[in-house]
Amino acid sequence: MSALNMDCEQRGDIDSVFGWIANLCNKETRLWAMLELFERRSNIDSLGLLLWHSFGAVSGLLQEIVTIYPVIYQEIELTAQQSHRICTAIGLIQAMAAHPFIGIQLIRCQFMCYLMPLLKMTSQTRAVEHVRLSVLGVICGLLKSDHPEIVSYFLGTELIPLTLRQLEFGTTMSKVLCAFVLYRTLEHEVGLKFASRRLARRLHLIHTLARVVHQLTLEPEPRVLKHVVRIYSRLADHPQNLELVLKLLPAQIRNGYFCQEVLVGFESASLELADLNRKLSKREEKDKACDDTMPENH
Repeated sequence: MSALNMDCEQRGDIDSVFGWIANLCNKETRLWAMLELFERRSNIDSLGLLLWHSFGAVSGLLQEIVTIYPVIYQEIELTAQQSHRICTAIGLIQAMAAHPFIGIQLIRCQFMCYLMPLLKMTSQTRAVEHVRLSVLGVICGLLKSDHPEIVSYFLGTELIPLTLRQLEFGTTMSKVLCAFVLYRTLEHEVGLKFASRRLARRLHLIHTLARVVHQLTLEPEPRVLKHVVRIYSRLADHPQNLELVLKLLPAQIRNGYFCQEVLVGFESASLELADLNRKLSKREEKDKACDDTMPENH
């Protein structure tokens, strides 16, 4: 009897899930359906697949995204209620993006072009920040898949300049996510080549990193520092970047300033900073050797 009751209960839960997904098509019932699905997203197996393959579900979530566009382009203040609603929709999109098959499909169908404009909001209000973090969460989830096609797609957007701005001026959590996004992008060969292609692009990136390091000396944040050090180290893998890094690297990175005590969240700081400095020292030794072998002018 108990097993029968359990089966009936599970069947009822499944029916409820399908009912909420179907209600995403209806503007009147969409908010309630999104809230129910979002609250239970960690307990619903393959929620991303269900949403992706359900008629009208993705379209309903997309309608929620575009309703915020007037806030972006007409500089209307975003309310806490609007923020909560769109963050719920983005949370369900993140459930799709976390699935390896659906993540690449979201890229191929250009779905992310509807989310990218949300990163252009410059306001630092809590309502806007919640939206920003939600979008960055989707991007981080996609980049974790290590699919080069995903990296190539984001290189064709304004993602790098937008994340550099937030890395310098955003809240702590925004900086953490943006630093992660930049590192994961540069980790791929196509991302490193893109960042190294133009002098203006390289200078913008390296100057921004230097200003962030200066901020970190005043307000330490190991989670940001960890990715900043790894970005520097990755940039140093490219010959054109290495020369600029040598010239513009902040003294705090080279003189052991961040190694004076254990950084919770970046316990490997000493090792990773030593590795970066080793790369730079090799280049300096090479340059010195070249200078020594050059004939003197008489």
